[in-house]
Amino acid sequence: MFYGWLLVGAAFLVLMVSSGSIMYSYSVVAVPLGAAFDASRMTMMLGITGMTLAGGLLSPFMGSLIDRWSLRLMMFLGAAGLALGYVLLSFTTASWQVPIIYAALMMLGINLLGPLTTSTLLARWFSRRRGIALGIAAVGTSVGGFVFPPLVQWLIDSFEWRSALRMLGLGSLLLTLPAVWLVANRPADRGLHPDGDAPPASSGPLPPPLSTAALLRERNFWLVALSISLLFGVYSALLANLAPFALDAGSTPERAAFLISAIALAGIAGKLGFGAIADRVDLRAGLAASMTLVIAGLMFYVVGGSYSMLLFGSISIGLAAGGMLPVWGALLAVLFGAANYGRVMGMMNPVIMPMTLLGPPLAGLVRDATGSYSGAFLGFVVALLVGLVLLPMIRMPAAVKSI
Repeated sequence: MFYGWLLVGAAFLVLMVSSGSIMYSYSVVAVPLGAAFDASRMTMMLGITGMTLAGGLLSPFMGSLIDRWSLRLMMFLGAAGLALGYVLLSFTTASWQVPIIYAALMMLGINLLGPLTTSTLLARWFSRRRGIALGIAAVGTSVGGFVFPPLVQWLIDSFEWRSALRMLGLGSLLLTLPAVWLVANRPADRGLHPDGDAPPASSGPLPPPLSTAALLRERNFWLVALSISLLFGVYSALLANLAPFALDAGSTPERAAFLISAIALAGIAGKLGFGAIADRVDLRAGLAASMTLVIAGLMFYVVGGSYSMLLFGSISIGLAAGGMLPVWGALLAVLFGAANYGRVMGMMNPVIMPMTLLGPPLAGLVRDATGSYSGAFLGFVVALLVGLVLLPMIRMPAAVKSI
């Protein structure tokens, strides 16, 4: 078996642990922390805000290091940051310490065990089958979203929160270290070639990595970054506001929560489906399909009228969300090459971050001002239509080369 498929499994595992234990479990962890320090909900949300801001600001630096340093070392730092973050969180004595820990340590876990490293790794090891490899690995995030929140809640209920967080930190380290140990930076390190293919009959010298200034002058960089920022911003706003929106529409809390679960379930199918077609179609069309599915989901929400309509909307958005990561990852590899992959993804994060941070409160602000989410959702439709207009402007290379 080609060694790259073992790395797909390793990427799946670290994405499952990092996304599941940090992003999906944040609200579970925030409840006992808030109760212990008598903190407001807004105060306890500062942890995720601090982590997002720190990650966005440091992503270009981390991306540059990923292209130059050992991926195994960078992922080890991520595993250590995640584990140490939860251990230190268990010793906190005041609410102000929480955002500091998330910004300094959990940020390492979510970035260095996230798409920044795993997509870079798989972009180097795969060319013809890059899309399906990225899609399979990305399923780990959805699995983590199913597994970790109830697991973390069970640990808190069974052992009280401080002990539970220490167990979570140690457990995450034990799960991720074996996967990180498998990491080999490039196929050449094991005498292999991408996809396990035979070496090409003739190959010239590899093109040198692009400088940061050269990347910033690339029109494709800005077109992809702006398109993805619109897609990710709308998705984050929907995910954060979906339960309150469903309650406004007359759903019970249980039914509202199931709409989020439906997004996660459909996301698994989306990641596998989009990952498979990413190797066969124009990747701009893949992103366009993802945006179109989100628009369809938004229109189901706006029209509403029944819980079935809301459920159809969540399924449509989940399918779209599943396509975001594998298609985006494959597109970066095609446009900029594996030699520049980490830097490009890292440099895009500060462009994506403002929309991701502004989307959720903006939707809430429109709801507070108008009494309905319809205005916000229709505004998101317009934003995605702008994204669809940008996609054809991306110049695809005449021939895709693995570098």
